Amino acid sequence: MQLRVVSIFVWRGRAYVPVQAQYESGIFTSVEPVLSVDLTLGELTSAVGTVLAAGHPHLPNPTRDEAQKRNDPVLMAAKASTLKKMMSAGASYGIAWTNKEVRVDMSRLDKKGRWEFDPAKVRVFPSDTPLEEVLAVILEDIRSRPELQATEKA
Repeated sequence: MQLRVVSIFVWRGRAYVPVQAQYESGIFTSVEPVLSVDLTLGELTSAVGTVLAAGHPHLPNPTRDEAQKRNDPVLMAAKASTLKKMMSAGASYGIAWTNKEVRVDMSRLDKKGRWEFDPAKVRVFPSDTPLEEVLAVILEDIRSRPELQATEKA
């Protein structure tokens, strides 16, 4: 079974869709390029298609020092000064494709103000579900959350 994953980060009225690389350990991490797109079905579909076509580049496991010094490409693309600021007024979405299903996870804030996936919002689709249908569920969630709409730059 080949797992394919996509992460979508929403902040200040835009979606940031990075390529997902995979460390030798199996953990996925966001890498460049990070596509910045409007929150429309067409733009999201195009960005996710581009990221899926890039595949999952393989990376060696980072040393502790390398991991601590790593610049987050999503923060850089979003011009967010800290992850904490991005989490406080943003959202994270994960899409995973397996041979059996497509799973969508949607974030909420935990008690410490960090993203965690909300088990109440998990959506599971058959593996042959069109991408547009999967992304429509994410857009519906985005539109239901006023904090994700465009705001003035801080």
